[in-house]
Amino acid sequence: MRAFLQRLPAFASVEDRLSPSKLIATYVASLIVFAIALAVRAWFDPVLPAGFPFLTFFPAVIICGFVVGLRQGILVAVLSGLSAWYFFISPGRFDFSMGTLLAMGLYVFVVTTELTMIYLVTRAYRQEIRTREEIQRLAEQQEVMAQELDHRLKNIFATINAIISLSLKNASSADELAARLRDRLTALGRSNLLLRGLRQGEDASLQVVVDQALEPFAIVGTPRFTGHGPRVPIGGQTVVVLSLILHELGTNAAKYGALSVGHGQVSLTWDIEMAQDGTEQLVMRWRESGGPPPHAPQPGSGGFGSTLMKRVIAGVRGQTEITYPETGAEVRLTLPVDMLRPTALPG
Repeated sequence: MRAFLQRLPAFASVEDRLSPSKLIATYVASLIVFAIALAVRAWFDPVLPAGFPFLTFFPAVIICGFVVGLRQGILVAVLSGLSAWYFFISPGRFDFSMGTLLAMGLYVFVVTTELTMIYLVTRAYRQEIRTREEIQRLAEQQEVMAQELDHRLKNIFATINAIISLSLKNASSADELAARLRDRLTALGRSNLLLRGLRQGEDASLQVVVDQALEPFAIVGTPRFTGHGPRVPIGGQTVVVLSLILHELGTNAAKYGALSVGHGQVSLTWDIEMAQDGTEQLVMRWRESGGPPPHAPQPGSGGFGSTLMKRVIAGVRGQTEITYPETGAEVRLTLPVDMLRPTALPG
């Protein structure tokens, strides 16, 4: 039924506006239908009794309104009413007697009812099309959300697996392993809550990610921490990557670095810089001061934090450089700008 209606100009115009040539053709077709109705009525006029001036015009209005279009149906209704009045009610003139006016009033009532019913049918058809489109849109959106959920779950499980593997290698007791896992999984959970709070297509700013990741160390908003840089929007799994890295930096600083003493300070700056190959990259610099002198790890060895940072940042084509001057540990993170909003975290 729907395929049949789509072939009719009256219903095809609901889904797609008719071209000028097709629109003109609908009016020409309407005039042809009107002419046929007028000719047939004139042909039968000698054999018809009085009281049937509109006999062939009612079907013409219905056919034009339903098949060709509502406006065309109105045009045919007006032409039919005037023709019936002039040629068949009072031939050769427009009579304004009470009987004629009653007949014309009946005609107007009938064709108005016909055209109103046609309008309601086309309106219901239009609403049905909109409902179908909305259902299709919701289905596509649900599919996109399902795919995004699959990506995030895979990334989360891959990150958890890396956290567990590296924690096992560096933990000396079950209690230490449990504490490390609890802290790092909590950081992972906070980053995903931040992602969950974003609307579709919305990005978080780097400043928000920094504040959220370092909040557990109670330094944000205090003189012990300074963080500044341009507003950089990030989204997707890059939020998780940077949240984990910043959490590890804060954890290491609290255990061994500037945050392990009362007067230590941490500075974090970031900016967009041009790389040697001409591409833009995000550069973040973490500097500690006022803490105990850092000790560089032995060649070939590395703690969980540095190993996790290098592995995770490499997954989004980034790099990590860690140095240990006497003033405090310094970390330089670089990340391509085109990876600030990836859809998935590479394995």
